[in-house]
Amino acid sequence: MVRSLVVGCVVLACTTATSVVRGQEAAPATSIRIQDGFQVRLLRSARAGEGSWISMTFDDRGRIIVGRDDAGVARLTLPAAEDEATSATEITYERLDSTLRHCRGVLYAHDSLYVCATDSKGFYRLRDTTGDDRFDEVKLLKAMDYRSRYGHGTNQVVLGPDQMIYVVNGNDVSFPEGVSPKSAYRDPRNDWLIAEPRDTDQDNRVGHILRTDAEGRSWEVIAGGFRNQFDLAFNADGEMFTWDADMEWDVGLPWYRPTRLNHVVSGGEYGWRWGTGKWPAYFADSLPSTLDTGLGSPTALAFGTRSNFPERYRRALFMADWQNGRVLVVHMRPVGASYTCRYDMFLEGGPLNISDMEFGPDGALYFITGGRGSQSGLYRVSPIAKANESNTDERASSASNSELDEVNADEAAKAAEARALRRQLEQLHRREEQAAVERAWPYLNSSDPWLRWAARVAIERQPLETWRARALAESRTTAKLAALLALARQGETTDQPALLEALRQLPLDALGKDDLLAALRVYSLAFIRMGEPNASARASVVSRLDAIYPHDQSSVNQQLCTLLVYLRAPRVIDKTLRLIEAAATQEQQIHYVHMLVRLNEGWSSSSRTEVLRWLLRAKSFRGGRLLPTAINNLRTDFVAGMNDAERGELASVIVQLDQPPTPEDALPTRPFVRQWRMEDLMTDVSTANAANSSEEAKAHMMTQGKQALAAATCLKCHRLGDEGGQVGPDLSTVGKRFDKRLLLESILEPSKVVDPKYRNVAYLLNNGKIVAGRPVSVSSKQIVVETDPVSAATVTIDRAAIDESFPAEASPMPSGLVDTLTKAEILSLLDYLHSITAGRR
Repeated sequence: MVRSLVVGCVVLACTTATSVVRGQEAAPATSIRIQDGFQVRLLRSARAGEGSWISMTFDDRGRIIVGRDDAGVARLTLPAAEDEATSATEITYERLDSTLRHCRGVLYAHDSLYVCATDSKGFYRLRDTTGDDRFDEVKLLKAMDYRSRYGHGTNQVVLGPDQMIYVVNGNDVSFPEGVSPKSAYRDPRNDWLIAEPRDTDQDNRVGHILRTDAEGRSWEVIAGGFRNQFDLAFNADGEMFTWDADMEWDVGLPWYRPTRLNHVVSGGEYGWRWGTGKWPAYFADSLPSTLDTGLGSPTALAFGTRSNFPERYRRALFMADWQNGRVLVVHMRPVGASYTCRYDMFLEGGPLNISDMEFGPDGALYFITGGRGSQSGLYRVSPIAKANESNTDERASSASNSELDEVNADEAAKAAEARALRRQLEQLHRREEQAAVERAWPYLNSSDPWLRWAARVAIERQPLETWRARALAESRTTAKLAALLALARQGETTDQPALLEALRQLPLDALGKDDLLAALRVYSLAFIRMGEPNASARASVVSRLDAIYPHDQSSVNQQLCTLLVYLRAPRVIDKTLRLIEAAATQEQQIHYVHMLVRLNEGWSSSSRTEVLRWLLRAKSFRGGRLLPTAINNLRTDFVAGMNDAERGELASVIVQLDQPPTPEDALPTRPFVRQWRMEDLMTDVSTANAANSSEEAKAHMMTQGKQALAAATCLKCHRLGDEGGQVGPDLSTVGKRFDKRLLLESILEPSKVVDPKYRNVAYLLNNGKIVAGRPVSVSSKQIVVETDPVSAATVTIDRAAIDESFPAEASPMPSGLVDTLTKAEILSLLDYLHSITAGRR
């Protein structure tokens, strides 16, 4: 991938840094780096008075209609035979409407133009009733209750393969009046077992997807639980996908969720909630991310189905990232009733704030830039030859030559059958049917989580009395957990004793991680929706949960901690303090303290002091803008929970919390060992063979390797399983892609080969200074560049001060991270990463 991108740069940019054009010109095509085999042209820049463009659609004559950032829509008419000689002056611009404000979504379909006018708080249909090629009729089809906190309003509008219209609403929009009460997605709740006090005044608005007909008469909610998903797209199988936004201010906190691609299904719940209450991806009543994509600002989505691109790209999804000025290409592999994915960089520029894109009638990819008043341009991407996918660099090619590109006929047929079965079950999501429970029940025991989801939602839509007894009597573990989850969500208060008794029959210590997490979520929902248990039930549950706490899985420990704090278990404080001490990441530590501060009883002077000392250290944690606020809130709540005697006894420590952090407060540092080089370690890496080690030696290696992982601060940025940060590449399967030599090289020489998805942009200013980082905000006059993804440090530069922009040579990952480790620790780290991830599926 790296090599192919570089070759593309040679073709289009001659490998030289490119000038950033100012004034009434969009970024030139020569400043855009694109995969080999493709070319990009700037067709037209927006001129004075033409506005900033934020949405686009093709009409039935192949003309482009754009939605303006300020108000109205306009039409761009391309020459009948667009070719390399076409000039921008031949593309005409005409304003069609100036009344609809902030038109984030436009769609031409059913002889009409549909517009999501966010600031006009409505979804509109424009029609030409006189035949003069002008939209004389403007009709409000549905008012949208948009109450802005962050501008996450009514976003895009898309035509589905069923010829129905899909409207994408962000989390600042309530369900509109008149939506069907039998919608597949309904009644979203926070469902927090222990609520952060500052979140309790938040309402239950979540991002959601609506479906309506051409006339806008019937409306239903298809799925929800998003933050600010901006667009959606359907693949050739008719499956829907959206790309949800992250809250970058939450980086470094346990509730941070990266930008993520979601496979959207009927009744899908995706778990976004306000404040600290975002659901973990492993909640049994939330569908998982299909692909995490780190920090970014998702805008447009488009499948290559109708493109003239090479075959593998016609199956791919293209995703535009506004902040990072890039388009990612996602390659999918059908697995069961859903998909697995990987992604590569398709094109990037700096800045290149892509606001929308669509494949045109000619099969080319057209995209526009704009938004927040910035300069707009219209671009066209087309193939110049079959993309060269060969790659001689092992580290780059391991991702490109993925098994995702190879799907045999049998696998494809089985996946198609699973999707068809899921859709049959989804037909039961909108109606009560006498045979529904019987039809859906067998699939509660399916090994495919997407079929289990469809079956459970179908059962939840049926009268409770038709399936309550069957749920309580179910004996198969997987089916039992799915059925009890449905009962916890839909049952009545009087169902709690029987539900808890059914859970008691499960051998918690023998369950696998996924089943155990599901059981813990059922416990939580039983208390959230049915109320606190009586004293006897409480004691029984505490006994069962305390017996498996702590667990060897951090995600399980987090849920056990929450439950045991809620139940006021007598030993939860001491056990959790030991987990804080051993935690590999600050996110884990914050979660545990976030729970413990809700306890006002069971504390000793020493345990109170331990948390106060932790709060002192936490002042040195690094993260997004809200991290200091979150730590300060923990301090406030913890001290408020003390009585006067405790505050007096601990006054000398409490007063230190109000002081600036000192070097003594920071996390302990390790002494420098040496500046390691490849030649220092290669002989040992080549001769080491963990597979032939004794079981005792393997156990020691795993322990030392995990400790080295924490000492090298790898998990501050990287994800490993359900631990770690999410601003760098995921390490969960790195052992399947790299051998130990390449792993070592990636650690010691991170800038030797940089994955384009994580490469920074360097800006050369006219004063000679260079600013390198990730553009996080782009306007017509300034660019805000994030220079440190962990601390979210930024530098604001004037666009007029930029002479050139080009890919940064240095990796965002610093070198020297293992210079405080011994040789033995580094070797254990390599063994640990290779062993623990090579076997993951």
